[in-house]
Amino acid sequence: MRSRIAVIGVVVAALTLAGGAGAIVVAGSTDVPSQPVAAATAGGAAATAFPSIEDHCYIEGMIPHHEQALVLSESVLAADGVRERTRALADFIIGDQSAEIGTMRAWQQAWAKAIPTDATASSGHAAHDAPAGTIPTGCGGHAHGEMKGMASPEQLAALAAADGAEADRLFLELMIVHHEGALDMATSAVTNGSNAFVRSSAKHVLVEQEREITAMTSLVAELP
Repeated sequence: MRSRIAVIGVVVAALTLAGGAGAIVVAGSTDVPSQPVAAATAGGAAATAFPSIEDHCYIEGMIPHHEQALVLSESVLAADGVRERTRALADFIIGDQSAEIGTMRAWQQAWAKAIPTDATASSGHAAHDAPAGTIPTGCGGHAHGEMKGMASPEQLAALAAADGAEADRLFLELMIVHHEGALDMATSAVTNGSNAFVRSSAKHVLVEQEREITAMTSLVAELP
């Protein structure tokens, strides 16, 4: 597997995947902002609704979830004989989710500067006992238990070893499941979260990854 690709910013141009009877468009931007810049500052983080434990744990779980999407995408890009449209989709995912990871890390840093840390709630359900207006020191098993749709080490190894149509299909099938897991996580954040920036980011995930699932399902159907 080749080393991680460093991609800065969000892909601006729309990625059009023409297939079947019509064209499937995976947009680089949606009506829901994916990069609320104000959240990257302590003032912006404090000015919005106070982040709840659900907000904190969503971010703590979604960062490694997105990081695995980068691994899957980089792996298929390193494979020989993969269709150009699948490669274009993988490139798009790297750009979009790299930008989102940067934004989420900026939120974590801003919250750490603006909000007191509660050292009494360090993991799992104990994090829910953190006093209002504090940051738990970690979500532990709660966040990682909520990372749905993650590929197993064996599946990652199989993709890294595959080429051609096998790599194409395996990437798409794994990424569809991965995206479906992200939709579940984002739905929970929108429903239970309190911070406007986090809920906005989760709404972006719902819109963008639903589009990508549609595109990937079409690409799978075209394989022999």
